[in-house]
Order: sequence, then structure tokens, then C-alpha cells
Amino acid sequence: SSCYRPRGELLDLRPLDLWLLFATSIPTPIRTHQSKATTSLTDTTTTATTTSRTKRLTIDTISPNLKTMEYAVRGKIAMEADKISDELSSASPHSHPFDHIIYTNIGNPHAVQQKALTWPRQVMALLQLPDPIGIHHPEAHKLFPIDAIERAKEMKKALGGHGIGAYTHSKGIKEFRRDVAKFIEERDGAKAGSVDVENIFLTAGASEAITMVMTGLIRDGSCGIMIPIPQYPLYSATLDLLGAHKVGYYLDEQSIWGMNVDELERSLSEAKANGINVVAFVLINPGNPTGQVLSEKEVKDIVSFCARHNLVLLSDEVYQENVYREEDQFFSSRRAADELGLIDNDAIQLCSFHSVSKGVFGECGQRGGYVEMVGIPEDVNDCFYKLAASKLCSNAPGQAMVSLMCRGPNKGDVSYESHEREKIALFEGLKQRASMVSDGLNNIPGFACQPATGAMYCFPSVHIPQKAIEVSNEMGISPDTLYALDLLQKKGICVVPASGFGQKAGRFGFRTTFLSPEMGSVVENIRDHYEEFCRHYAD
Repeated sequence: SSCYRPRGELLDLRPLDLWLLFATSIPTPIRTHQSKATTSLTDTTTTATTTSRTKRLTIDTISPNLKTMEYAVRGKIAMEADKISDELSSASPHSHPFDHIIYTNIGNPHAVQQKALTWPRQVMALLQLPDPIGIHHPEAHKLFPIDAIERAKEMKKALGGHGIGAYTHSKGIKEFRRDVAKFIEERDGAKAGSVDVENIFLTAGASEAITMVMTGLIRDGSCGIMIPIPQYPLYSATLDLLGAHKVGYYLDEQSIWGMNVDELERSLSEAKANGINVVAFVLINPGNPTGQVLSEKEVKDIVSFCARHNLVLLSDEVYQENVYREEDQFFSSRRAADELGLIDNDAIQLCSFHSVSKGVFGECGQRGGYVEMVGIPEDVNDCFYKLAASKLCSNAPGQAMVSLMCRGPNKGDVSYESHEREKIALFEGLKQRASMVSDGLNNIPGFACQPATGAMYCFPSVHIPQKAIEVSNEMGISPDTLYALDLLQKKGICVVPASGFGQKAGRFGFRTTFLSPEMGSVVENIRDHYEEFCRHYAD
């Protein structure tokens, strides 16, 4: 090897080459005085050593917590659905008695034909475009409404002129966090300026925020968190991964999945008697998978319970726009704490979560969400900041969408009326399907389904024949997993077994969304399949 000095003198690098080869134990590629037989023996020995070596990462050496955690929403049934879908789209389109899978297992609105809201997407398009062909193009107004252009300019300025391709502050763009703060204040009738932007983190969906807070809460294996039964599997899966205890409290199915303070006290006392250090309480309102909306009294009872027992309240409020009955109203945990005087007295620790994935936005793929913290000490906030900073930041497009969700076009702007009409149309469609699906399922003999008054789901109970229970036990799966698998294979409908969310012993069922425009036929196919299923497994 050689190179030239600046003055053109030849520099011999052969000594450096030899030193590097020796120091790094890399055999020289130039083989001198080595026979073919020796070369063959060396290569064979190397190959044998490589193939006989035990792999470091195997199913036996992987984290046992990771191995045992389960996330039912994308579990066994969803994976089988994907497999069948691949078969239908490949060389075997007639291999099943249906031509496509209807995915009702997950609240993913745009995947089942829900339209994106126009104005937010127009602003997002301008944020993505380079300025010369976007906000600064002389004819941009011919493609985009002026209020979308002005908002995009404002947001690009907040992004420091870098656009959404650069890293942001680890808590999120401050101007976007201000939009969140004002949204919370206006929603809850709180005093202007009472929400501190430094207590808001923008995250990749609400899930990332929830995982972040739960990670901070679990100090060791003695810790536990109270979670509703049924619950969204993110909570049970995260607790399993962290090696913590799941402390379940049961919702009352007969009162449309309501809360009962006596049940909360029972659950907490039992956990403490078992030596569990209960550190937090999860509230999902509106409910997932249960689709209920809690009353003001129920929310205040829960907030008071958490304050009384010094539990950090994790309030999952991602479905706050999805409230369908006229007599119901979303009542936030923060508002309850404020009206009870707990915030002013620093007597509650509360983390509230929201997301662009639900409501009428349905922007699941954008991965935008936030957490607002109340009563959390500054040094703890700094620790959460450190955790957020270890991932650099949440994605900038998701942050932008959170800003647009919290602050849409102003009244009087050119896009205001059309934006509101689109939101109302989407909401009314969800409301109509919520009633149609919950009523339809409830009318199937052997089914019982509470009204879906909120969120995006129905959670019916299903009577499973004894013979089917025996077969499922032999297979090592739950009876409602056997049912859901049979429904998938016979009708192409993908639901989630209720066992994946938790339920009382002896209860079986499933969770379904009501997002798909095909839900009318889905209910009828579920009815037909259940009759066939019961005949097949008749005693």
C-alpha cells in the first residue's frame, strides 16, 4: 500500500498494513509457501467451528419476560388471518370459502376505508414538500386553501425552518405542545395558563407514552399496577415485560361495564395482603374493549380513590371524541381532579394520554400522541425527559398531526365549515354502526352484548358448547380462541378472543370493532357461523 505526501513524496504504508493485520488477527490475503492441502484443512476447521458454536440468542436465552408477554390484538388469530390473506392473494385464491379477510380485530380506521380528513392532510402535504414547490410556490393557492398554507408556514417556522425531516426537542416541538395545553384547558374549562407545556411529552402514539410512564413506575418485581378486567392488552403485556404484577379490578358487565368503588377497594386490599406494592391505577375511558363511557360521578370516584391511596392515575383517554349517546359526556380525569381541588392542593399524581389514532382522525399510521403529567415532581419529569431523549424524539409528522388535532382551522377560515362537516359525517357513521353492531350481536341467541356507547368496539359474551370447551382444553387453547379461529376459517372474519383482554372465569366471547363498512354482513355471518358452530359441537 502506498499514498502520496502533500509534497509528492511516496509514503510506504506496508509496515502499518502488517501491524494492522497482526493486531486485529486478520490473516493476510497473500498466501505464500502454503500448500493446497493446508488451505483446505484450515477452511474446513473454520467452517466446523462456526457451525458447531451455540448461538448466543435463542428461544432459551431470550428474556423470559419477553417470551411470556402476550399482545392478543395481534396474536394467534391475527397471524392466522394474515397467513390466509396471503394464500387468497397468491396462487390459491379459491382455497377458502371467502375471497378476503375482514379485519375487525384492531381499531385501525383507515385500513377499513375510513377517509382521512382533508384539511389536516393538506397541511401535512405542505409540511412534507420542499418550500419552493410547496408553501413558497407562486401558485400554491391553486392547489391548497390559504388557511392550510398559512398554518403550514407557521408550523415550519416552529420546526426551526428544518421541516419535518429533522430531529426535534425530545419532548416535542414546544409550539405544538402549546397547542395541546390550550386544547386541554378549553376542553376542561380550566384556567388559562394552568397547563404547563413542560409537563407535556409528544410521543409516537399514546402507546409509547404509556410504556414510558409504566417503565418509570416499576422499580422492582414487587410493584404492581391496577388494571381493569377486561383491559387493553398493552397494559398486561407491558407489565409482563417489566416483570411486574397485574392487579385486576373487574368492571360490572351488567351495568354497561361500570365502575364500583367497593370492587376497587377489594382488589387493592387483596394485592397488598399478597405483598404487592401497588403504585398506579389504569383507567380507560371511554372503554377498550368494552365500549362504555363513564359518568362524571364514576370518574370523580376513581380520582378520589387514587388520591386517597396515593396511586398514580394513568388515564387512557384516546377515545374521548367517540361518545355516541346524547345522555353521555366525556369527563376527563384532569377535570375531575381540578373540580375536586386535588390539583391546587397537589394531592393527585395524574398522567393523561391522548392520540391521533382514534376519534374521527383515525390517523394510526402517523403515530402521534401525548401525555400530560400533573403533580409529577420536576426531578421525575427530568428522568422521563432522559428516557425520551434516549430515543432522540418522537417522529415529527406525528407531532404535527397532534397539533392539527388539537387546533384545527379557526372559525371563519375558508376550510372551517368543510372540516367540521367531514368530522360530523365520520362521527355519525361510527355512531350508526355502534348501534347496529351491538344490537345485532345482542340479538343472536347465545350472545349477550352491552350497548357500545363509546370507543370503537363491542365485547359480547358467547355461550360455548361443552364439547367445544373440552376440545379447546385438549388443544391447549381457550374456548373463545377455538371459536374465533373457527369463525376466521369459515367466514374470513378476524376478531380477538375475549380471553386476551381478561374476563371473569367461565365467561367467553370476543372483541370486534364496528369500523368496517361491511359490518352489516359481518353480523349476519357471525350469526350463521354460530349456529353452525353449535351444531358441530352439540353434546
